[in-house]
Amino acid sequence: ESVPSVQVWCPKELKRSPRDITELDIVLAEFEKIAANYRQSIESNVCRKAIDGFCSAFKDQITTLIVEIQELKNMKKKNAKAITDIKKKRQRLLQLKEELIGAEPKLIKLKKEYAEGQERKSALRQATELFTSLRELQQDCLDYAEKNSSQKVVYGTSSLPALLVESRRILGAERHFQNINEKLEKALTVQKEKISKKR
Repeated sequence: ESVPSVQVWCPKELKRSPRDITELDIVLAEFEKIAANYRQSIESNVCRKAIDGFCSAFKDQITTLIVEIQELKNMKKKNAKAITDIKKKRQRLLQLKEELIGAEPKLIKLKKEYAEGQERKSALRQATELFTSLRELQQDCLDYAEKNSSQKVVYGTSSLPALLVESRRILGAERHFQNINEKLEKALTVQKEKISKKR
């Protein structure tokens, strides 16, 4: 406990407050009072010098102990503060780790969405280029038809209209053959039934 009447002994290089008072401060203060009173009661200079030497040596020992105790106390405070800071940083690190783990699925989802977006962007760009090319081709055809209006337009076998007509004809033939095939299968079935009945 702090004692207000006791003066805190403190060297210049060491910070101390009234809360840092120890029993050694009280002992040192009382010893200096007793030594001062006793010195005044002695008339012999030799005895006074001896008392001064003893008091100085005793004070050095006490103050050395006070400094060591105060340094140890300060060190404990620093260690306690460092431990508290480490705990706070560790807690914050765990919190950040949890946030990172929680954000990982979101990151994967965002990467997937980004990749899909890039694919859509690429497809849109290709489609835009295709439509632009078709528009340019159409304009070229219109320009050509306008310049050569007297000539009859003839489509080659590799042209788009010719291919469409050809595909319609092929699809029509395919349906026709399918009908014939179904009729043949029915006729064969009827024929097999007649043969089986005869047997």
